[in-house]
Amino acid sequence: MKLSFLMPYAGKRPVGGFKVVYEYANRLVEDNYDVSVIYPASLLFKERSLGIKIRSLLRYVYYILTRNYKCEKWFTLNENVKEKVVWSLSEKFVPKSEIFICTAVETSEYLARYKNVPIQNKFYLIQHFEAWFFSETRVKHSYHLPLRKIVIAEWLEYLVKSENEQCTLIHNGFDFNFFTQTIPPAQKDRYRITMLYHILEWKGCEDAFKALNIVKEKYPELHVNIFGFPRRPKTLPDWYDYYQTPSKTTLVRIYNEAAIFISASHGEGFSLTPPEAMMCGLALAVTDIGGFTVVCKQNKTALLSPVHRPDLLAMNICKLIEDDALRIRLAETAHNFIQSFTWDNAYKKFLTLIKDTV
Repeated sequence: MKLSFLMPYAGKRPVGGFKVVYEYANRLVEDNYDVSVIYPASLLFKERSLGIKIRSLLRYVYYILTRNYKCEKWFTLNENVKEKVVWSLSEKFVPKSEIFICTAVETSEYLARYKNVPIQNKFYLIQHFEAWFFSETRVKHSYHLPLRKIVIAEWLEYLVKSENEQCTLIHNGFDFNFFTQTIPPAQKDRYRITMLYHILEWKGCEDAFKALNIVKEKYPELHVNIFGFPRRPKTLPDWYDYYQTPSKTTLVRIYNEAAIFISASHGEGFSLTPPEAMMCGLALAVTDIGGFTVVCKQNKTALLSPVHRPDLLAMNICKLIEDDALRIRLAETAHNFIQSFTWDNAYKKFLTLIKDTV
């Protein structure tokens, strides 16, 4: 059976939502599905300007000539998964498949137009409330399209159902073969912290930096391991070690060297980094958002603070530094809790849903 994932853009840079798609793709081809991941050079409808269309055409030619649209630089995709670039996601440009899975608001709008695919074979994988690019009205409108909705977190399930639409909840799985605890929580350096860096404002990194400055004033021993795709921010002081696009091996080391993982994000679908930190035995101090609370339970598996309150995030970090018993308890409870979020469990539910189309 042929199955295609419709992506919003090329997969050449690390993106959490793309990683989820690639994990499913790998497992599907192992089960003898014919799987394609399709990237458009253009996501434009007719009303866009000529200049934008020309840039899209140049991008398309560039991808065709260089093949620089693949995820090979940051994710190991099974060689049997086909990565394809097309001019647009209009049905006439996309290779035929029995099943299509769209992965973003604009891709859902294309898939809903496909005339030669039965509704029961059209799926919409919802991994976030994408109001950073689109109006809330447009995002919610996508939930009403004639597609079978899959959500990855309870807060997204609530949003879809509040629009009187049905959906299936499938939590993400995680790679327990790789993300492992090599240093027990009791032996970790309580003054060493790690976090993900991102240039998008809603990722909350500026709030995290403010919180860390407050903690540094109280604890001069503080040191931060920070990792991300962008280049090292020029304003980072020397008590930060920055790792740009670290390998998996390096990332596991970064996690294990630290005692505390933090994030001040303003919104996530179901973020992958807190679970990875849990698997590596860290205590978490993060913001109280839906994408974290799937696994971050207040005073059980993490300490939560409100968005836009770096002072309260700093207070929680200080609690973890000052109270070893609290830090160790949270880290151990989180490590045990996250064990049920396996890719086997996620894929089993996903495959059951796909098989319902036959």
